[in-house]
Amino acid sequence: MRVLGLSPFTSISIGTCCRITSATTLSMKDQARRSFLANTSSGIGNMPDHTMSLDAPDARRRARAQAALLGAVTGDAAAQTSHWNYDHGAFHTKLTEAGRLDNPEFFSSNSFYVVPVGGQSCYGDQLLEVARHIAAARTGDGDPTEPLDSPAGKEGLVNRLETAFGPGSRYGPYPPADPDARPSMPLDGPWRHASMKGFLDNLRAKRISHPDCGSDDSQADCIARAVPVACAYAGNPLLAHLVEAAVRSTQNSDVAVAYGVAAARILEACILGEAGDVITALRAALVVCDVPSPAGSEAHTLLKLVLEVADGRHGTLEQSVAALASSPLMESRLKSPVALIA
Repeated sequence: MRVLGLSPFTSISIGTCCRITSATTLSMKDQARRSFLANTSSGIGNMPDHTMSLDAPDARRRARAQAALLGAVTGDAAAQTSHWNYDHGAFHTKLTEAGRLDNPEFFSSNSFYVVPVGGQSCYGDQLLEVARHIAAARTGDGDPTEPLDSPAGKEGLVNRLETAFGPGSRYGPYPPADPDARPSMPLDGPWRHASMKGFLDNLRAKRISHPDCGSDDSQADCIARAVPVACAYAGNPLLAHLVEAAVRSTQNSDVAVAYGVAAARILEACILGEAGDVITALRAALVVCDVPSPAGSEAHTLLKLVLEVADGRHGTLEQSVAALASSPLMESRLKSPVALIA
């Protein structure tokens, strides 16, 4: 079986891969398009195709990988304007009053930071930087895993992430002049996540080699970075290994790796055509989740719980979330990446 090559990062049509159809967000399509065009100008949407000619199954996989990548970028942009609304009741009231309860995409309600509509959260920016790294490196007939599976490739990823999130980036100075000062909220610009701060702290402490540069963080950033890896390497027997390399670049944590691999396996099942819905993808991921560590065992157990809840037909999303949260297994893990997978 031929492994997917550069195909997820070749020309992508926003008209065929990204359909924003609600009445309100149709008027914002240009915002999403501008975000997409900015990303293609940076190299993830217009890379030359160096793969061999594709047969029909491979072409379908390529289309699914393209749609997954573009869907992740667009979904992040659609959600960042209302990021971190922890009081769901108050948020739903706000949406209802604005007539947006059924179409909350791009709704402005972010009290933590402000970036232009159509822009990315820190999750989306991490996803894009990993995608750009893979696309920039995979331009010839050499080893397709080189961007994440060679010392030079890993060093290049670390350098790229430092440039994108470091003190000279649009994320602003780091460390802050007064670490104890509380910033004025919302920030005028993007929010730098804890995993990135830990990564930059390690670089400042001269821990510059992969994976020592990665922070001791196990939040959901690992899932964002797993997405472009799954899009590029679905079907590759080294997928878990490559996801681990991408994750440990800034999160040198067994827990982060376990959930990053789990997320990649879910997406892989969809890209390969093994699953056409979330429940089937979860079942497929449970068969192949392959992180031999206590964290991997935990991820497997909690994904089984998510599948049981999803398959239990609890009604609304809120009812399903409540059923998941009420499980004793989740009591100490509601801030773990499994919450995002759920």
